[in-house]
Amino acid sequence: MSSSFKQHSDFKQLNDDDIPIIAGSDAVKETAIVVTAEPPADSFDDAPGRFSWNPYDWYLDLKKEYDEFTWEMDERKRVLLRAVFGEGLVTFLFLFIVEATAVNNGRQENPENLVLSAISTALCSVALIYSFADVSGAHFNPAVTFATIVTGKVSLKKGLMFIGIQLLAAILASSFLMIVFPHPMQGSYRDIPSSVLVNLNPGVPLVHGFFMEVILTFVLVYVIFATAFDTVDTSNKVKVAGASKDSEAGKNLTIYTTSGNTKAGFAPIAIGFTLGFLCLIGGSVSGGAFNPARVFGPAVLTGNFSNNWVYWVGDFLGAALAGWTQSLFAHEAVQNSHAVGTKNNAK
Repeated sequence: MSSSFKQHSDFKQLNDDDIPIIAGSDAVKETAIVVTAEPPADSFDDAPGRFSWNPYDWYLDLKKEYDEFTWEMDERKRVLLRAVFGEGLVTFLFLFIVEATAVNNGRQENPENLVLSAISTALCSVALIYSFADVSGAHFNPAVTFATIVTGKVSLKKGLMFIGIQLLAAILASSFLMIVFPHPMQGSYRDIPSSVLVNLNPGVPLVHGFFMEVILTFVLVYVIFATAFDTVDTSNKVKVAGASKDSEAGKNLTIYTTSGNTKAGFAPIAIGFTLGFLCLIGGSVSGGAFNPARVFGPAVLTGNFSNNWVYWVGDFLGAALAGWTQSLFAHEAVQNSHAVGTKNNAK
């Protein structure tokens, strides 16, 4: 960040009358150096702003990406690929742990109840979010990624890459179960992915399963957005001679905030607990997936796509509604300022 700051900063010599006076400070009657930090042209923040529902705009965006594509590896591509492959790894680990818990539990003489699955899901998600939040954001759920796309937090290109790698990771996670678990005595390896297949419970009407997935995903995505996507615009840095160090504000970042106090350390815990208690709700109706990738992997390996649309349409609908709803209550602390320093202060 420091090298980028130096490359994209403008230094201007000012007279006394040009120096702004910030509340609580005295005018500095000396020649001053004002450092105005401008974001680099090739900023790594790819958030596109307002999402367009016009398919032609999607075509134009993707066509532009295709026309400008080169095989030359630059820093922007390196960061993007790091995020995409990191998302693939965290999705693989999360789905493998969740499905392996179910398979292992089923192999016991006296299987535990659904509390075991809830605890495993909660604990592993907390650990993985802490581990991968700074790499890819740790979505490990196409519905979460879809919500970030339609709310303008992630570009269409990056979102599609995330969803693609999530689905590939889902297949690999379900396949890996057949490597670590022996097949049943009276069956084949194909029975292992079949044991983690998600579908509506017998006798459950589609409408009940559909709205169960909508509400479960809504709760999950709302909590994620409320704890992990609160943007504070601190695009400039305040530094006045005689002012306290507390007057500094960092570069424009997406951080976790509540009334100015960070809650970044608790976001993974809140999300993990949410995933845990959601596992206790929908299992007897829709199977409690609230994650299309969780359904996709076993469906591909078994060839059973029965009612899969419920988990795509329902989960995407719930995620989008949660993202839009949370944006109505989002906290935005905006600090607009200019960086002012003096030669004396710089010494």
